[in-house]
Amino acid sequence: MKHTIIIIIALMLAAKDDAKPSDIFWNDLKIHSFHLKISETEWNAMKALDPHKPQPTTDKLKKNNSKQRKLHRGRFPWAEGSLTINGKQLNNIGVRYKGNASFNLMRGSLKRNMKIKLDWTDKDQNYNSVETLNLNAGGLDPSKLRDAFGYWLFRQAGVPAPRTTFAEMTLTIPGRYDKELLGIYTIVEQVNKSFIKNQFGSKKGLLMKPEGIASVEYHGDDWRFYAPLYRPDDQPSISQSRRVIEFAHLVNISDETQFRDSINSYLDIDGFLTFIAVNGLIVNLDTLLAMPQNYYLHLRRDTNKFVFFPWDLDISFAGWPLGGKPENQMQLSLAHPHSSDEHKLIDRLLSIESVKLKYDNIIDQLIVGLFSKKHLLKKFKELEKTILNARNRDKAAIQSRSERGYPSPFGYQPPNIREFIEKRTSSIKRQIHGNETGYIFKHRRPGGRLGHLAQDKFGRGRLAMHMLTQSDLNEDKWISKKELIGMLGRWFDSMDREKSGKLSKETFIKALPDAFFPNGRKPLGRIPELYVAEGLFSLADPNEVGIVTKESLTSSFDRLWENSAFSNSGKLNEHSLMIGLRSLIKE
Repeated sequence: MKHTIIIIIALMLAAKDDAKPSDIFWNDLKIHSFHLKISETEWNAMKALDPHKPQPTTDKLKKNNSKQRKLHRGRFPWAEGSLTINGKQLNNIGVRYKGNASFNLMRGSLKRNMKIKLDWTDKDQNYNSVETLNLNAGGLDPSKLRDAFGYWLFRQAGVPAPRTTFAEMTLTIPGRYDKELLGIYTIVEQVNKSFIKNQFGSKKGLLMKPEGIASVEYHGDDWRFYAPLYRPDDQPSISQSRRVIEFAHLVNISDETQFRDSINSYLDIDGFLTFIAVNGLIVNLDTLLAMPQNYYLHLRRDTNKFVFFPWDLDISFAGWPLGGKPENQMQLSLAHPHSSDEHKLIDRLLSIESVKLKYDNIIDQLIVGLFSKKHLLKKFKELEKTILNARNRDKAAIQSRSERGYPSPFGYQPPNIREFIEKRTSSIKRQIHGNETGYIFKHRRPGGRLGHLAQDKFGRGRLAMHMLTQSDLNEDKWISKKELIGMLGRWFDSMDREKSGKLSKETFIKALPDAFFPNGRKPLGRIPELYVAEGLFSLADPNEVGIVTKESLTSSFDRLWENSAFSNSGKLNEHSLMIGLRSLIKE
């Protein structure tokens, strides 16, 4: 007996030694105390830039010390301040706003999504080994629980997912605010090399955060056309970029036998099926189920397989305003949780009988265990008890500043979590017993996923991406008039196979894929859409003679530089180029 007790104590001490400082911080049943202090100058410098206007000159982004202020994705400037966490003051931290719809819809609110880097100026500065904090304000989530609850469910199901905790934050701007209560935030773990190492035992591999693609899309054999869409965390090696391209080729181009025989060597199938199942169960449509965003894709170094995991769950649990009525979303189909338009990877996987059986088994295991009504309510009550008082203070602070709170986009009111659990589990029960087919979300127009390359869909957005990628020889993400003229000249040379110096409309449209994908294999489908191809020809044939020459093509975009709204110091980035294309080529 004594020997057994000694062994138990030894095991407990060993487990304690294995615990990391960050494990103490990431507690979803705890509220930390945060206090942000920032000068008026730095606070004003954080203001997000208008994506529909030209970017300011570099002089306007300089700090008081004349150093250049860093800018995230051309929109969110970084500022500096201090952050006190549970009484520990951390100086010279970096802070910026973050988000898309969740940020835009909260205009006029003091409390908004932020990202804070504790090691901004001191690379050794951290809090319990945590260097980066994602502060989600919950502007689109009245419950303030969707992020924490959703990530917990993914982790419990065995899907790699960030950890969360809560923080109640105050703000001081000397002369303006003195410990003003912003409210409660969900703090979400940063997905980076440390996260990858914790999940897979090694930080090596290729981490990507795709945007603009909901499925795995094939864009030919040139990695340059993948990088803006797959958005790798680091520059991939040649073998890694080839692996992504071959994975995309397998999903989109291979025949059924090739796909069935090879997919297991590329994809962690069990992990992906669980990822899809949990997204469907919690009705998280604002991800690859229906939108081209809010997920990570990682190529593991050890297995050379791709793994998917979630990001941004603040409008899960039927909280997506564009996903249909709440009642419909809570009846989302388990058999077909993704939108009605084509999703090559999901559709091809579930068409394999053995894979479909495996998916059904995963669903069955989840709904009798983790996703049973009993388990869901238990965790929900724990989370709600944790934040209830802080959430009430949050609401009072918003009212005291006469802010609107939840913006009700398109008049949408998301179900509360308790209502969701009740109605979702009831719908699941009916679907399992064959009494309900379930809801399948349908976009209002074909190819409705923003930027999604569905069959025969290659619009002005993709045209802008290709033009920038092929023109930007110095890779500064801006193109000059000289660079664009050079690219258009190369386009003409690749299309003018007869070397006649002129192209008819029919020849021009037929040869455009050779201009867009000059090297190697090409994607399937119409590239580009007919209205884009005809629009390009019309720009180069202003007199409507039915013929385009190299000179007329290279001068066809001169109007972009004549409009100051589209150019910045004589250069265009992808966004300004897309705005310009929309003005020149009408759908």
